[in-house]
Amino acid sequence: MGMKKKELIIIGAGLSGLYTAYLLQNDYQITIVEARDRLGGRIFGIDDHDMGPSWVWAHQKHILKVIETFKLTLFAQYTKGLALYDVPQGVERFHPPGSDPSARIQGGMSKLIEAIAQSLSHTTILLNHPVNMIKEQENRLEVTTPSQNFQADYVISTLPPRLAANLRFEPKLPPNVLKQLQNTPTWMGYATKCVIEYQKPFWRDSGLSGFAFSHRGPLGEIHDATTSKHAALFGFLHTKYEADPKAIEAQLVRMYGAQAKNFTAMHIVKWHEQPYTATAEDATRLTDHPPYGYTLFHFDERLHFSGTESSYESGGYLEGAIVAAKTMATKLLP
Repeated sequence: MGMKKKELIIIGAGLSGLYTAYLLQNDYQITIVEARDRLGGRIFGIDDHDMGPSWVWAHQKHILKVIETFKLTLFAQYTKGLALYDVPQGVERFHPPGSDPSARIQGGMSKLIEAIAQSLSHTTILLNHPVNMIKEQENRLEVTTPSQNFQADYVISTLPPRLAANLRFEPKLPPNVLKQLQNTPTWMGYATKCVIEYQKPFWRDSGLSGFAFSHRGPLGEIHDATTSKHAALFGFLHTKYEADPKAIEAQLVRMYGAQAKNFTAMHIVKWHEQPYTATAEDATRLTDHPPYGYTLFHFDERLHFSGTESSYESGGYLEGAIVAAKTMATKLLP
């Protein structure tokens, strides 16, 4: 008989939480508690469209290795052709400057979440379990949800930092830890993403890449979002606008011509309204990429705060979520 494994609770079943469990599943008895009724956190697909993060780049070696490990297929983001610039004076065409080529996962980023979750053979995953308190009980930590209490030797919170700061802790968090969590914005927590599906990528026929910038809105930045199943464009909403489908349709017709009216579906996800992604403070659009990266813990290093925003490398990105998971696994390996 081997020694009884120590128990670990991971709060959050997004990419960081699931991959941390994958790396530690042979060394701990793991329970993942997730507030939502689904896995993935900010990774979320409708049909095969990524409504959250979708791109990976060649320099992001950690996430690329994970995608390869789980035998998923990448395809290049379509960028061939002219871009559009939408200003009050009219719509202009231009040659966009070269940028690092990006790629997407065939079938959507959710395929990665599914693959990791399926590999967690000894891990208990509980959905619809929002955590409201973490308490020290002698040498153990107690994690409380509305329906159940859990005890473990270690806890990792992979919640966006401001959500983690809103939990109750007994004893309370040290002021410096609380302040760091409260001051770290949720990456893309302000975003509203819109995907517009078509029968075919008609913009390509007129020499357009699908990529566009608009100062008029409602969508501020648009890209080709075509998958193996559907032709599509996607855009991020300007924060000063409501996600009005009629206004979005009018903008696309103005920019891409009358064919843009013939969409077959429009999907909108307002991340700033998702209570398990963002807080009220996250509704303000970030003007630049925050300086992410922190090492935070409590209860004599038995509670750790981890996730893409905690990563000093590629914080905010999918790559950062993987780096954070690896950092945490290294710290907790027996």
